[in-house]
Amino acid sequence: MDRTATNTSGPTPEFVQLLTSSQSALYAFIVSLLGGVNDANDVLQETNMKLCRKCSEYDPQQPFLRWAYSFARFEVLACRKSRQRSRLVLDDGLLATVAAELEDSSEETDRQMKMLESCIGQLNARQRELIAARYGRGEAVQDIARRLSRPENAMAALFYRLRKLLADCVQLLLAKEKEAGA
Repeated sequence: MDRTATNTSGPTPEFVQLLTSSQSALYAFIVSLLGGVNDANDVLQETNMKLCRKCSEYDPQQPFLRWAYSFARFEVLACRKSRQRSRLVLDDGLLATVAAELEDSSEETDRQMKMLESCIGQLNARQRELIAARYGRGEAVQDIARRLSRPENAMAALFYRLRKLLADCVQLLLAKEKEAGA
């Protein structure tokens, strides 16, 4: 069987690609379970280290995020135990329920992200670069406007139109998928 991470000396490039491409989803999952960003970076780092140590156990036939979420959940539990004295700690049963809901929604999110990537691919090169600058690299609208010598409000309006265009495209693809499945 062709496994993504059979190398016992460490993660393969394929595994590293899966891990790095899932960082934002893992972070969001951890923040949701912790109820905020406090400790989220530490928990993400611990999760990443455990995933790398256990990379040879990953079955590439299974969804990577579902596998990674199980590690993140245990790291969140460990973090919660270490701060047990806090009055703002969620009940373990509630945490399990929230984790299950987030895991179930991850497949839908993955589908929507693939659709979004397809829609971004339909944009022209200039529009794709603007999307990459604003949402990929996190550049501020005013910085992009200044770099392009454009008024800030014009750039903000352009980003609104691009977001609307992408949202409409994803909705159209979802509708087509639903029609094809019905």
